[in-house]
Amino acid sequence: AREPVYYMNITNLLNEYTYNQNARFNLYVRNKYWSPTIYTKANENPPTTTIQSASYRVLRTVDNLEVIPHNTGSDYATGLSYDVSGNYFNLDMSLLEPGYEYGIKLAFYDSHRQSWIEQDQKFLFRVEDYEY
Repeated sequence: AREPVYYMNITNLLNEYTYNQNARFNLYVRNKYWSPTIYTKANENPPTTTIQSASYRVLRTVDNLEVIPHNTGSDYATGLSYDVSGNYFNLDMSLLEPGYEYGIKLAFYDSHRQSWIEQDQKFLFRVEDYEY
């Protein structure tokens, strides 16, 4: 069986954050090949697919340095939480150096393969040290 392919979006992603922000990222996920039935309104969004086990890591884009690696051990520090509206996680921007662009990569646990599968998409943002 081939692995499922997801369309993902961080619905509240900003272009930049300040270094002292604690930002929440809301993840929207659906199967890439979801297609509405004839009964579904054309403008209706498909419901989000909640991923039971998801993890994030953060890369600095200029040199691909992994700043925050996946931490899916006992403390599950990079694990995504979820509620009725889907997956989310908080990221303390003070862990990142201002003046750089960063990318978030997500991995989903595949229980059939008993391994983490990193998703293709990368979500970019900058961290700055000035106040608005």
